[in-house]
Amino acid sequence: MIKTPIPTTAKRQAQYLFPAGAQFGGDNLVLHATARRHRVQEFSGPLSIKSVIRGEVDWIVDGRRLHVDSNSFLLLEEGQTYSMDIDCVRPVETCCVFFRHGFVEAVAQDATSPLENALESPQRAAPRLEGISRLHFEPDGTILPQMWSLATRCAGELQPIGFEEDFLTLSERLLMLYREIKSQLLRVPAAKSSTREELFRRLQIAREYLHGTLDERVSLEDVSREACISPYHLHRAFKRVFRLTPHGYLTKLRIEKARTLLQTGHTAIETTVALGFTSPSAFTRLFRSHYGVPPSQHSKIRKIRQAPD
Repeated sequence: MIKTPIPTTAKRQAQYLFPAGAQFGGDNLVLHATARRHRVQEFSGPLSIKSVIRGEVDWIVDGRRLHVDSNSFLLLEEGQTYSMDIDCVRPVETCCVFFRHGFVEAVAQDATSPLENALESPQRAAPRLEGISRLHFEPDGTILPQMWSLATRCAGELQPIGFEEDFLTLSERLLMLYREIKSQLLRVPAAKSSTREELFRRLQIAREYLHGTLDERVSLEDVSREACISPYHLHRAFKRVFRLTPHGYLTKLRIEKARTLLQTGHTAIETTVALGFTSPSAFTRLFRSHYGVPPSQHSKIRKIRQAPD
């Protein structure tokens, strides 16, 4: 019997666990589901990536709500307990990949050590990728497209070509993410390593909090209160570590969410209301400043973004 966080509506909804008969922790696997109701309570599994193809989901981790939409993903380390409860009018489509025990760590070890080491000690202990378990923003990255492509190819429940290679590729991209996180940590303005790590943890809390406030009015004081940092130190450190101010980061989140809403059939006015912009004209100006076209021409965005510099 496979212990899996499958919703009670599974028989009536499009969902699959691939490969059939896979074991959490023992195999690399994909869990792809579309449902209006889906509940998971206190599930503890292997290293995994949670993503949302359509809709939005709040995962609850360590008592905090982490808001995931189609521009972000949640990475949870092995043994980390989480819950989630979907109850929506419109179906929500999720795609989650679960890695077998030690798979990503072994790839990280091989990618950062000489081939001779692997030949001499093939069973050597792999290191943990500390600090990577977080909510990550990836509007135009590489991890989400790889996951969703894999989910599509698994839809027929046939072994897709390169299934294991997909997990190797995802592991390599997680290693790149890990390196970026380490670079961010080094930019934290603190001399002592313990102070730097604690301040970075609080900055991450501030960043994750912003993901759940896209349709709200949020002040710097609100964010600083959530992260337990003074507004001055929050603003200074956030800009240095993430290369954007808290307001700039929130604006980027909102404009990317606006792009997603427009591409899924929402009007400019509906998007303005949904994301709490002050007026349609203000939203249009902001959208044009980011993409070079007004919201009414959103279909041209991808072509413009892919054009060479």
